[in-house]
Amino acid sequence: MNNEAFNNLTKAQKLYVESIREIGGSQLGFDLTKTDWTRKELVAVSTIRQNNDDVPNWIVKDHSRRVSRGVYSIPEVVLAIEETIDESDITDNTTEAYAIAADEATVDENLPATVEEESIATF
Repeated sequence: MNNEAFNNLTKAQKLYVESIREIGGSQLGFDLTKTDWTRKELVAVSTIRQNNDDVPNWIVKDHSRRVSRGVYSIPEVVLAIEETIDESDITDNTTEAYAIAADEATVDENLPATVEEESIATF
């Protein structure tokens, strides 16, 4: 991922952000386009991820991340999602382009392949 905010995180922090995306999005159905996360949501992710309700200190002890009581800002989740979507769009477009090219390259078996075959077919 190329976004600066995500790249500035430590390896452990990146893993937790990835857990929010994977567990929060697929298993818990959280909205991954938001930047503010409640303590309750983070506890749910931590419980599934590590079998305890500990939310990492880099989130709850960092006063710059505190939005309000029990609500924390984690913009890296959204930035990581946007980048993943951009990469998948490229892959889908490339796959689609290959499929179109393959369809255009398909030869119609009913048409003669050469001029000689056409002239033989008319006799």
